[in-house]
Amino acid sequence: MNKRLVRPTLVWLIILVILPLPLLWLLNAGLTDSFHNLLIYDLGLLAYTYWLTIVYLSMRPKWLERWLGLPKMYLVHGLLGACALALALLHSQLSFSMQRWVVLTGWLALYLAIGGVFYAAFFLSGWLVDYSPRAAKLKKRLQRPFNHRVPLWLHRLNFVVIALIWFHVHLIPRLYQLTGFIILFDCYTLVAVAAYCWQHFVATNLAKNKGWVIGNRPLSPRVQEVTVKLSSQASPYQAGAVYFLSFRGRGIPAEWHPFSGASASQAAPPEVKLVIDRVGDFTKRIGQVPPGCPVVLQGPFGGFEQEIEAAAPKRRSF
Repeated sequence: MNKRLVRPTLVWLIILVILPLPLLWLLNAGLTDSFHNLLIYDLGLLAYTYWLTIVYLSMRPKWLERWLGLPKMYLVHGLLGACALALALLHSQLSFSMQRWVVLTGWLALYLAIGGVFYAAFFLSGWLVDYSPRAAKLKKRLQRPFNHRVPLWLHRLNFVVIALIWFHVHLIPRLYQLTGFIILFDCYTLVAVAAYCWQHFVATNLAKNKGWVIGNRPLSPRVQEVTVKLSSQASPYQAGAVYFLSFRGRGIPAEWHPFSGASASQAAPPEVKLVIDRVGDFTKRIGQVPPGCPVVLQGPFGGFEQEIEAAAPKRRSF
């Protein structure tokens, strides 16, 4: 069977079935209730497990990117968000009466999740704007008030959602008494939050993920070439590889943005040339980045040369 089909299938099987299975088993084995009520608990638990997985996928784990590819990983991330939201809505509509704080934390988490998913679908993907000219015009009008810092805060709201759901579960006496379930539930939460904190507060400070700008020149009125000297510990890359960069100097925001490398890692220590089309609010200011500006990098991800080599045998056949 084709690897392009096997790998995504295995990823979906692990995420949708294997990952939540231990929690579902402990909950259903320890809780005595009707099938209807157990189903309500299960729907909420599935939604929460998928939400934690979304947080993990947002870190773009290198092992999964090498195995699946960045575009497909983003597709899994988006579809899983929609799936988690649908399950959470079912859970809320079928739920029975609970204590006041249980209800309040659950509804607050749901409203925040709905807002985050719809904002991401409209502003951070092409699911709507690529197929609706009116939606594209509306997005263009709203991009200035909803600048790139809004998605940053929306990603942080994910942890508010996680905290609310964590309290939501711990406030239900019947669930809190299931010691094995609660311990594993807390372990799932801790692993997702700890992995995110490591990626954003520890890994970004490692020497191999740092560099500095050594060149910044216009190639045309709209195109800029930025050259970044990488650390001697940086991973090798191929032309077309994607880096997520955060410039840490004055005059330009420090938010993360993806750029493709237009060179191959031949220098020692390596350097990467980025050819950037100045079309957005951020990229229009890219010419202001001075040589010597520190840069933090995530990547490299993928590689255009790998795609060409994979397709080459088929193209040579007549």
